[in-house]
Amino acid sequence: MNEKAKGGLARAEKLSPEERKAIGEKAVAQRWENERLREVLPHVILKRNDLKLADVTIPCAIIEGANGGDPIRVLAEYGILNAILGEASGASKRKKKALEIEGEHTPIFLAPSQLNPFIDNEFRDKPLLDRIQYVDGNKIVYGYDARILPIVCDIWLKAREAGALQKQQLDKAQKAEVLMRALAHVGILALVDEATGYQSIRAKDALAKILEAFVVKELRPYVSKFPAEFYSEIFRLRGLSFPT
Repeated sequence: MNEKAKGGLARAEKLSPEERKAIGEKAVAQRWENERLREVLPHVILKRNDLKLADVTIPCAIIEGANGGDPIRVLAEYGILNAILGEASGASKRKKKALEIEGEHTPIFLAPSQLNPFIDNEFRDKPLLDRIQYVDGNKIVYGYDARILPIVCDIWLKAREAGALQKQQLDKAQKAEVLMRALAHVGILALVDEATGYQSIRAKDALAKILEAFVVKELRPYVSKFPAEFYSEIFRLRGLSFPT
């Protein structure tokens, strides 16, 4: 038995019968709640490899749209958090909890008060800020609409440009810059490919190769390619023949 298991057993032995019963009832209630949520929450339609961008990995998926609407591209909350903040600081977590108590659901990766002047009211009112719960296999996952990522990066960069960030926050802005550059290079080429129809004939790793070539030299050590399966699934979703 490992040390963690021994510690858990020791704590359990110190509990009174009433405390053990209360913990058991809470666990059962949570299982029932999870089962209920699995019935009502949107499910993953498509998930293959995680999104690899600028040397960070962000779990992604396509989930069912609300009320039969269009499918939604989502990024896992912890993936965005890790991409921007790394491991969230205690201050960020406390700020996030305070905002939730006040009824404001600002994502933790936008929780630092230094960012507030750069989050416009129009964005605050958009559903992109709403955290999405969805079912991935047997797990209930929290995520956000994928379109939030470039907006979040832009907010961090505006705060840095204005000199509003603290010294310990500058590395977060640097991560946002690396992500933004990668997204910009791939995004414009993807739009042109879609407009011209070239997306149906380009090589399956074309965007990944272009991304690596365009990112400035000093950032290349941080670049990872998109997995080929990512493009394959895009072709499949659009009913196109994937070139071999």
